[in-house]
Amino acid sequence: MRYRKYLLIIAVVAGLITGTGCKKFLNVNPVDSMSGNNFWKSRDDVEKFITGSYILLRNYTCMDGYSLLALADYRCSAWIPSSLGTARTYISNLNNNRIKNLLTETAGWAGDYGNFDQSINQFGFKNMSDWGYMYRIITSTNTILANIDSKDITDITEEERKRYKAEAIFIRSLTYFLMVRHWGDVPYITDPSDETPHERMNQIEVFKNCIALLKETKNDLPWTYADPTMRGVRAMRGGALALMMEMNMWMAGFDEANEKAYFQETVNLGDELIGQNGGAYELLPLDNYKEIFKGTSKESLFEIGQDYNYGETFGLMATIADIVLRTPYKKNVTSTYLYYSTPYLQQLYASENNGQNDKRIDLWFEQPTMYNATGQFVFKKFLNTFATQQETENPNDAKILFRYVDAYLLRAEALERLGRYAEAVADVNVIRTRAGAELFTGMETNQFGQLLSDAIWWERERELMGESSTFYDLVRTKRILSGQYTPFPITYEEFLSGAWTYPIHQNVMLSNPKVKPNLFWM
Repeated sequence: MRYRKYLLIIAVVAGLITGTGCKKFLNVNPVDSMSGNNFWKSRDDVEKFITGSYILLRNYTCMDGYSLLALADYRCSAWIPSSLGTARTYISNLNNNRIKNLLTETAGWAGDYGNFDQSINQFGFKNMSDWGYMYRIITSTNTILANIDSKDITDITEEERKRYKAEAIFIRSLTYFLMVRHWGDVPYITDPSDETPHERMNQIEVFKNCIALLKETKNDLPWTYADPTMRGVRAMRGGALALMMEMNMWMAGFDEANEKAYFQETVNLGDELIGQNGGAYELLPLDNYKEIFKGTSKESLFEIGQDYNYGETFGLMATIADIVLRTPYKKNVTSTYLYYSTPYLQQLYASENNGQNDKRIDLWFEQPTMYNATGQFVFKKFLNTFATQQETENPNDAKILFRYVDAYLLRAEALERLGRYAEAVADVNVIRTRAGAELFTGMETNQFGQLLSDAIWWERERELMGESSTFYDLVRTKRILSGQYTPFPITYEEFLSGAWTYPIHQNVMLSNPKVKPNLFWM
């Protein structure tokens, strides 16, 4: 694939966002040219370009026609179509891993909404197979890194140069993180002028390259920002540490010979994140969950924001909220399209002291319809204000990729795998204390008879459900092979052939013959 310079695209994006943007910092003036003699002359030029990179990240993950982040909420998941939602074939296709159906079907929803191409259909399922959009983000960050040290930029401090460089490395590393979880091995490009066709690099090597640069630059990022509108939506040190924790836990699942080293590194990173942030982050009271998911809270480590006050709205598939809310939470909608599998919810809550005292039961779910399968189930977790109270509309929540709770749960998982059970239990109990749930006791098993490894898994599910992590957690832990953890498991042979990945668009392979398809989708 020829990786062109997407400078013109970034220029257009930056030029179109006058008066809009992801919270305050995305309000920038038009950029007439992103290269040449009249650019890279001032700190303002750098600011505009880095803003363009954040906008590309948001556009290609959350806006109309791009549903990359939300797919993990549906795929091989415990979400089941209600009696009203049975006609929504995309839900069943994602549940049953029938990804090709989403790319090729011409009946049902495809007939009603076009062919799922981003130019015709707002769901944009065809984008799940074309990684060219994500390489536009990478090219933009590579351009920043190639120009940030220009001596022509005279009104910038050395500290600012380092921060901008660290931001670009964070955005690029995050993009590779999303791509690897989506497609597996991907070409690794760091030069904005590189148009050479590249083979797919092993995913472990991609992450090692990213981590090496994140380690070099993470301390050039602030723990937080004095301006609260920038908190979470702009790269912070906590977000970089969380990203490295996620990468290490992913590598442990695919490089088992070295898993202990990855677990130890995850613990080290978690220690730094939790122990050294100086109060920049905190776990908010769970009763404040609307504040958490509205965004820019002290619990957010990195998020992609939207704000109706700036004319922003995510695509309908960016979050799960659109199809799990009804009246009185959503105007003119009497039924919901999905519900959580009853055995799954019982595994989460009823098996543990009948779920007594866990605040998440009443905060996440409307009662008494928690187990309703006929369109009355409501998932209240993402329930902030609406702009116009229309039927087809998401709440005004941010898409949070990493929050402070992740540091405790990932560290607990790594500690358990290292045999440090008491420390793992302590981390999980931080989360359970906030939820008002009975604390875990015991070491290798808890008082409910669960192995600690499973107890940590289910705690992660209770806390992060609906936050686009479940499928990837199933993959990296290989729990996707077992019906104990998902109603839609895949076989070991399917896993080895890449059934957990997505197909690669034929246009990608036509542009670059060195790119080979994922075998399962051939």
